Amino acid sequence: MKTLLRLLLAGFALASVAALRAEISAQAWLETYYLNPQPAQVPAAIERLSREGYFERAENTAVAIGFLGTVFAQNPDKVEGWLDQLNTLPARDQRLLAAALWQSGHPLGANWLRLLAQKSPVRSEVERLANTPSQRVVDTTVRSPSSMRLQWGAFLASGDGRHVVAILDGFGLNEPGLTSATRMALAQHASAHPRVMDICRAQLDRQPEEIRSELRAALNAAAKPSPRS
Repeated sequence: MKTLLRLLLAGFALASVAALRAEISAQAWLETYYLNPQPAQVPAAIERLSREGYFERAENTAVAIGFLGTVFAQNPDKVEGWLDQLNTLPARDQRLLAAALWQSGHPLGANWLRLLAQKSPVRSEVERLANTPSQRVVDTTVRSPSSMRLQWGAFLASGDGRHVVAILDGFGLNEPGLTSATRMALAQHASAHPRVMDICRAQLDRQPEEIRSELRAALNAAAKPSPRS
C-alpha cells in the first residue's frame, strides 16, 4: 500500500510539473530561449505568440524580428519546413516572419516578401526591401529604440554578448531620448538576466568614459530592489 501511495504521489508531482510548464506563456519561452535553445519548439511557439497577441504589440515587433531572424539564421535547414507549418498565420504575422527571414539573410526571406508584396497596399516599399541586401542584426547600429529592441531580440535567441554591447551604441549618440531609453532598457534587462549583468560589468573597463558613466547608472538602477520586494 505504501509503495502504491508513493507511486501515486510521484505521479501527481510529475503531473504538476508538466502542468506548470504548460502554463508558461509563449513570451516567457521567448525571453528565456537562449538559456536552453530547443529549435523543435519554434513553430509551435510562434503559433502561440500569434494567438497570445505578442506580435500585435508595437513594442514587440523589433524584438520579434531580431529573435526570429537570429533563430532562422541558426537553423537555415529547418526554415522551409517551419514555414509550411506556419502558413495559416494571419497575414500581419506572416509579414513579420518574412521581415525576420529577410533580416536573417535567408534567401526565402526575399522571395516571401515579394509574394506578400503582391497583396500589400505598400507593394513598392515591400518590393524595395526584398531587393535590398539584408544586414545581420549584429551589424545593425543602434540609432533608435526600435534598433535597440532588434538587438535585444537577437540576444534572447542566442545569448551572444555582442548584441548587449551593440545596445551600448545608444549611449554614444548623445541623444537624450535614446540615452534614457537605453539606460532604462539595460537596467531592466540586467536586473532580469544575470548574463546581461555580467556582460555589462565586463564592459565597464572597455568603454569610453561617457558610455561608462551611463552604464554605471544603468547597473546601479538594476541593482536596486524593486518596490514590491
